[in-house]
Amino acid sequence: MKRTISLAAAAVLLWAGTAGRLAAQSHLSFREEYESVRARSGLHLGPVRIVPVFRLTDVGYDSNVYYRAEGTDVVSDLTATLSPEVRATWLIGGSFILSATENPEYVAYAEQAALRSFTNSVSGSLRWLVLRHFSLAGETHSLSHVRRSLSELEHRIRDTATGGRASVFFETARGTAIGLAGVIDDFRYRDVGSGAADDIYGLMLDRRESSAAFEFDYRVFTASYVFVSAGGTRYDFLHPESAWRDGRSYQAWGGLRFPLSGRARGAIRLGWKTFRPDTPDRRPFSGFVAATDVTLRAGRLGLNLGLDRDNAFSYNETAYYYVDTRARVGLSLYLAEWLRLDGAVQYGTMVYPDPQQVWFDGATVIVDRREDVQHVVSVGPVVRVGGTTGIGLTFNLYARTSNAPGFDVRRNFVGAFVTYEF
Repeated sequence: MKRTISLAAAAVLLWAGTAGRLAAQSHLSFREEYESVRARSGLHLGPVRIVPVFRLTDVGYDSNVYYRAEGTDVVSDLTATLSPEVRATWLIGGSFILSATENPEYVAYAEQAALRSFTNSVSGSLRWLVLRHFSLAGETHSLSHVRRSLSELEHRIRDTATGGRASVFFETARGTAIGLAGVIDDFRYRDVGSGAADDIYGLMLDRRESSAAFEFDYRVFTASYVFVSAGGTRYDFLHPESAWRDGRSYQAWGGLRFPLSGRARGAIRLGWKTFRPDTPDRRPFSGFVAATDVTLRAGRLGLNLGLDRDNAFSYNETAYYYVDTRARVGLSLYLAEWLRLDGAVQYGTMVYPDPQQVWFDGATVIVDRREDVQHVVSVGPVVRVGGTTGIGLTFNLYARTSNAPGFDVRRNFVGAFVTYEF
C-alpha cells in the first residue's frame, strides 16, 4: 500500500499541481492516470477510491526563522509542518476520471505565535476519453501554502494560487500524444507575521497569469517519453502601484520524462524563454531555462540531480525581476535494508539586471547589478519503518552572500521528517 501511495502522490504532482509554470510541465496521458488509479489499494467508499497521505516535515530547531542578516537580532525557534492529504478518485467505465483532493496544512512555532498558520488547498478535476483517442480535461484549484516559495523571500510567506486548467490531447494506444493546454491562475502573497495593512509582498507580487501551450509526447522506452512544448504567458498585476510590471513571455521546452516508479524517476526539462515587459524602459530577459529533477537508483546507491533556471518577479519595489539559477546534487547510501544516509548540496545565484535601491544603516544604497549566492548543505540518516515509509533526521545549513549590503544570511536547521520514498 505504501508504494501505491507514493505513486499516487507523484501523479498528483504531475497532474493537479498546475500552479507552476504550464510550459515546464509534461503531459500525463489518460491511460497512465487511469492505470495508476487502478493500482492504488487505498480505501474504497463504494466506487470511490480514497488515498490518504500523512506528511510531517521540518520538525526541529531553526536558528534563524526570519532569515535575518548576520550581525542583526536573529530569532530561533522550534517548528513543525503537518500536512495531511486526501485524494478521492472515481473511475466511471473506462472513459471518465473524476478526482478531488484536499490538503490542509498547519505550520507550528513554539514561541513565534505570529508565524503560526493554517492553510487549506483543494482541487477537483475531470478527464474524459472521447472516441478512444481524444483526452479532454478540466481542473479547478485553490492552492495555499506558507513557505519560501521564491528564493528571494527572507522567510515564509503565504502564497495562494486560484484558477483552472483545461486541455485537449489526441493520444494513441502506444502513448504518443499531441495537444493544447491552458491555465489561468490568480496569485496572492501575504506576510503572515507582519500584520501590516499595506503588505509589500502583495502590493508587488499579486497578479494573474494566463498561459497556453502546445505539447507533443512520444514514448521511447516502456514508460519513458520525450516531449517538446511551446507556449506563452501573460502577466497582469493586480495593484495600480505594480501596473508597470505587466508583461508577457514566450518559451519552448524539450526533454525526457521517466516513469512514475522504477530505477529512474523524474524529468529532464530544458528550454529557452523570452520575457518582454510592457514598460519600454525595463530590461527584457532572454535565455536558457530549466526545470529538471531526476532520481536514479542502482543497488545501494541513489542519486538525485536537479537544475532550475528561470526569471522570477522581485518583491523589492525598486527591482523588477531576477534570474534564479539553482543546481543540486543529492546522494543516498543504503547501508542496510532499514537504514540509509542522505546528503545533498545546492548552489544557486540570483542576479538582478536592473539597478536596485537598498536601505542600509539609515541610508539608501544604489546597487547597479545585485547578485546573491546561496549554498544549502544537508545530511542525515533515514530509518525505514515499513514498506517504503521512513523517518529521517537532517542537519541543514543555509548561507547567502550578496554584493548588496545587509543580505548576508546564515541559518541552521536540525529536525526530522516522514518520507514515503525509502
